[in-house]
Amino acid sequence: MKKTKFLVSILNLTFVICLLLTSCESENEELSLEQVSNATENSSNTKLRALSSQNVYRYYSGGSASLHTYKTQGGQGIGIGRREGVSFRTDVARSRREIDFNTYNELYFLLHPRKIDFVLTTSPTEILTLISKGWKDVSRLVLIHKKPGNGRKKLYRFYNTQHSDHLYTKNYSEGINAGYKYEGVTGWVY
Repeated sequence: MKKTKFLVSILNLTFVICLLLTSCESENEELSLEQVSNATENSSNTKLRALSSQNVYRYYSGGSASLHTYKTQGGQGIGIGRREGVSFRTDVARSRREIDFNTYNELYFLLHPRKIDFVLTTSPTEILTLISKGWKDVSRLVLIHKKPGNGRKKLYRFYNTQHSDHLYTKNYSEGINAGYKYEGVTGWVY
């Protein structure tokens, strides 16, 4: 890890020196310190630029088979029932190479084979267990922050044993007031 940071620092420094030397060669053009700083910042944040921030909508199918499902604005997940609105906002990657695994966990959207429950999880054990039981992974490269910061909020996970239904919300009171059992925090979202 330290080697990687050192190499990135050296590459950024080399890039800045090249920019400065190039600007010295041209007689009438000067680069401001801000332009050099922006160029350096842009080259080191390639992974962050490749991610897209997307709304995740919550859907609800009521009745005796109560079910909450979730779908990103880009089409990851599944929406069954009526759309209740934006549940949270998170990042989606185009490829695994774009993911900074120090910052993010992959968030899997899993649908029960009989469409009676829907789970959002980052746990490899839970993912493998549910898939081995026939649950379908309906997501690809949806990410969730590992830590708070920049206005991120906890994404709470609740479960209703009566209806076998999971609920994910940024509002703790919503889950408790609806009679759901608190199961923990899935990660940090907007």
